Amino acid sequence: MSDIKLKKTSIKSNWSAEDSYDLIIIGAGISGLTTGLLWQKNFQGSKVLIIEKEPYPGGYVTAYERDGFIFETTQLFPDVIAITDYIGLELDLKQYKGNFMRRLVVHEDGIREYHLPAGAENLKRYLQEQFPEDAGKIGKLMDYSTSLFSQLRKLKAISTLKDKLMIPFLAPKVVANLNTTYAQLLDKFKIDNPKLRELMETFTSFAGVPPGRASSILTTGAMLSSISRCFRPNGYFDEFPAAMAALFQERGGEIRLKAEVETIILDGEKATAVEILEDEKPIRADRFVSTLDPNLTMHNLIGDKNLPDSYIEKLNATIMSSSSFNIALGLDDKIDLTKTDLDYPYNVISTGAGTTDRLFTAFLNGENAFSEECFHLGVVCPSLTTKGRNTITIRAVPFGPEKWLEWRKNDIKLYKSEKIKWADFFISLVEKYMIPDLKAHILVTDVATPATYARYSGSPTGSIYDMASLVTQFGPKRLGLQTPIANLLQPKFAHGLYGSMMGAVQVVDIMLDRKFNGGNSLFKPQK
Repeated sequence: MSDIKLKKTSIKSNWSAEDSYDLIIIGAGISGLTTGLLWQKNFQGSKVLIIEKEPYPGGYVTAYERDGFIFETTQLFPDVIAITDYIGLELDLKQYKGNFMRRLVVHEDGIREYHLPAGAENLKRYLQEQFPEDAGKIGKLMDYSTSLFSQLRKLKAISTLKDKLMIPFLAPKVVANLNTTYAQLLDKFKIDNPKLRELMETFTSFAGVPPGRASSILTTGAMLSSISRCFRPNGYFDEFPAAMAALFQERGGEIRLKAEVETIILDGEKATAVEILEDEKPIRADRFVSTLDPNLTMHNLIGDKNLPDSYIEKLNATIMSSSSFNIALGLDDKIDLTKTDLDYPYNVISTGAGTTDRLFTAFLNGENAFSEECFHLGVVCPSLTTKGRNTITIRAVPFGPEKWLEWRKNDIKLYKSEKIKWADFFISLVEKYMIPDLKAHILVTDVATPATYARYSGSPTGSIYDMASLVTQFGPKRLGLQTPIANLLQPKFAHGLYGSMMGAVQVVDIMLDRKFNGGNSLFKPQK
């Protein structure tokens, strides 16, 4: 066993066993913890309870120990420092100031390698140097993207009639691109160089969505919010949610761990309480926020009989993001990872243009299209920062649930053999293209499949990025934060850590009638 004590283990349940609260939050992931802290900041003295079914807070942002190695589930978080400063959260952070990403594109005639720098202007200059014949197009695309992202700050998540009338004047680029895919945005600026195009399309592949279906606005936002300033803890990633949970408890908030919400009790169209599995009596509250997969919250905890047909139709039509196949490797001390050129927020290796299209189409069809000719992998090396024992994490996205849930439930032998087969396949790809002789140094292999993610989060499909970032699910077409249940909100603004925290900003602003964030889409607290 490792002698390192993860910070998450210091967070214990402090539920007072009271049966009535001002606010109940279901889920102690980043969005749930952010919601709690923002509410406390603006409503001091309020009684808030966060209910979490796992033994620790953090959700998908965590670290865990296996056979003496500490593995992490998260690569980085983008520039959310304004929010962490606002709530008074202190973290020991490493800021990536050099290159944001090492990108390898595998073709039959060889590998194209790029080192994308952090910062929008730096990225623009780098791309212009790499593709001088397209320098003018690149400049226009990047300048337009930066302006588009800045206009998002002028949008209102909670709009009055006046706000809606002003949107075309304050954010014309946003209005113009509401129904635009990222591929169409690249077409607009005549980005037709195949090498440049496949490199730019990297920014849609983070969430496993092809450029021809990804929202241009969400993709631009994800790209710029990440490359502008990105961070990770100098310690392990569980320190981030652990610090949030500790601060929440210090300020009077209560967290109940290892407690699973079974039902949200209704009185007409209003929620009144939650029932916890194996509890004798419900816990009441005035307001509720659920951070769970909306399918789980609405279909299971609320129940279709309590929802309008129109809402059920929209919910059923919502495409959740794909799941992932994740391999965490503990390596011996004979390998020198400082010489592997992996100390970046992202190392991405894939086959060329069209890869994400093929993988995503297969995912939608309940199939799997990964092969030696078609793959997309993220590779990170957290131990270069944490200075712990050597670790590598390999993540394959998009990887659908396919038959993994069925195998895990009904044929554990087949499930385990498939885990071994696919883990070996992905390790072989990384060994071939990035880390020679990798297999010779492996001491521990820990694999997470879509069934693992489904069991951990409760998401029926093991979704790891919430609702897929499709253009058909952006803005007014996205499943709303407000639900048919008057006092139940879902912080579902966008995917990823940045989106999770912004979702929390928006639901707190809704509950406080715009007095906290002025109805703004992004973080802009009122003085």
